[in-house]
Amino acid sequence: MKRLTRLSLFAAAVILLAQCTPAQEEKAEPEATTYSFAEGHAKVWAEAVAQIEELADAMPEDQWNYTPHDSSRTFAEQLLHIGGSSKIIANLYLKDIPPPQDRPEMNAEEMSKEEIMTFVTTQLTETGEIMAAMSDQQLMENIKSFGGNDFSRLEGLLTIHDHLTNHKAKANLYVRISGNTPPSYRYY
Repeated sequence: MKRLTRLSLFAAAVILLAQCTPAQEEKAEPEATTYSFAEGHAKVWAEAVAQIEELADAMPEDQWNYTPHDSSRTFAEQLLHIGGSSKIIANLYLKDIPPPQDRPEMNAEEMSKEEIMTFVTTQLTETGEIMAAMSDQQLMENIKSFGGNDFSRLEGLLTIHDHLTNHKAKANLYVRISGNTPPSYRYY
C-alpha cells in the first residue's frame, strides 16, 4: 500500500510538473541576416560628401585660388582632385576600368565655384554608387593596387574613402588658414 501511494504521488508530481513547465516549443532557426558592407558604407560616404559641400560653402569664392604654399594645390584644385580622383580610383579598384589616358586637364582658375561643385558632387555621387553596388563577395576579390601590391577590393574601397578623407582634411585647413571658419566635424 505504501508502495502504491508513493507511486501515485510520484506520478501526480510528474504530471503536475509537466503542466507547470512551459512546453518546449520547436525553436525555429533564426532568420539568416545578411550584411552588405558597401550598403552600410554608403551612409558614411554620403556624410563625407555633405561635409565636402559644406567646406565649399565655407570658403568665399574669391578665395578659391588660395593655397597655403606655392607647392600646394589651390582650394579649388583640392576639390577638383577629390571629385575626379575618387571616381578614377573607384573605377580601377572596383570595376577594373583603368584611368583614362587622354583625360582633359581641368583648369580650376577658369571654372566658377558652381561649375567646380557640380563636377565634384557628380563625381562623388557616382563614386558612391559604384561602391554601394559592390556585394560582399565582390569586395573579397583580390586585385592589384597602384603600387602593384595584392589586396582586396574592400581594401580598395577603404583606400578611396581614405583618399577623400586626406584631401577633405587639407581643404578644411585651407578654409581655416585663410581666415575663414570651417564647418564643425560631425560623426555619421
